[in-house]
Amino acid sequence: MIKRMPQKQRGVALLAALILILAVVLILTNIFYRHQIDVTQASASLHGDQALLIAMSAEGWAGDLLSTKNDNRNTDDYGEIWAQAMPLLPVEGGTLKGCISDLQGRVNLNSFSVYNSASLNQEINSFGTMGVAKAWLNLMETLQILASLDRVATIIDWVDEDSSVINSWGAEQPDYEGLTFPRMVANDLISDTSELAAIKGYSVQEVQMLLPWVTALPSPTSININTAPERLVLALGGEDGQQFLDIVNQGRPFSDINVFHQDLEAYFLIPMDDIKKRWPQALVSVNSDYFQLYLEVTLGEARIQVKSIMDRKNRPKPVIIAREIIIVPASLPDEKDLSDAEKLFAKKSDNNDEPDEESLPQNKLVQPACVAMGLMGEIT
Repeated sequence: MIKRMPQKQRGVALLAALILILAVVLILTNIFYRHQIDVTQASASLHGDQALLIAMSAEGWAGDLLSTKNDNRNTDDYGEIWAQAMPLLPVEGGTLKGCISDLQGRVNLNSFSVYNSASLNQEINSFGTMGVAKAWLNLMETLQILASLDRVATIIDWVDEDSSVINSWGAEQPDYEGLTFPRMVANDLISDTSELAAIKGYSVQEVQMLLPWVTALPSPTSININTAPERLVLALGGEDGQQFLDIVNQGRPFSDINVFHQDLEAYFLIPMDDIKKRWPQALVSVNSDYFQLYLEVTLGEARIQVKSIMDRKNRPKPVIIAREIIIVPASLPDEKDLSDAEKLFAKKSDNNDEPDEESLPQNKLVQPACVAMGLMGEIT
């Protein structure tokens, strides 16, 4: 005769079996979850590497556009082929878009390295001479930033090679040691435009306002009058800023610097020697050697933005001298999925700085492709 297991023991056995099954399920679930994470991470890493390779291939495309074979090096303007935005190109599993911007359409901070005490005094105190220093002060005035001679002198002392102040407004190492946050004076060329915030007298807010108008290139450069934005052209005009802007808008793109000087001579009715002295070739040109390539690659779950500085000075084809890679989310959540705090910061300010269509400048200058694509802020 078979004895039956007591009811209480059968219940305990069943509970033990259920606990065992649950433990097995939890272990398997954890294994599958970790495996899924590993697969996702591996896939994202692979897509990121592939996206970077695609971007580097696009750099080769840009280099060909700016090469001596495909571009007239005597003049550069935003109506040329290199300035046209790359069409949205489908790649396997994603897309690629990009554009090229002229870096010599801005103020090169390293151009201040050419100054010494005598040349700075001569430029500042001479009515008929324009240079980077005067243009810089005029630009700050148009941006409603305090423009004073110490703003120029501190930059010169930062980028020059010696440790002596250029004048009483300058600043060298002893002047920085007494600051709340002491820093070392570079006494070398600026490598990144954000370095301007480290120079005595410049606040972070002021630097943010100036960043769209400046660049930091490996050597002093002139400003390309064909690609310079209107505000910078206005600054280059000095006391005759509006008339100078009108002449530039009517005449550009200028095919030659002599044509530019001739137009100025005909309008202002002053001798050509005075025109060339006021806007010398060291300050203004019609061609460029330095460009910035903006690229955006979306591939699977990976999305990267690449900014590459291209140098073609004394070269038949440009080379990449700097590259910045930014990894961004491939997609953003819908507004309904945002938290209350995220919705608060996502709202646009009532004082939106974006100009409406009526306030946009109407002129003959072709806007750079990077503006049209939204890869670069509009500058007017």
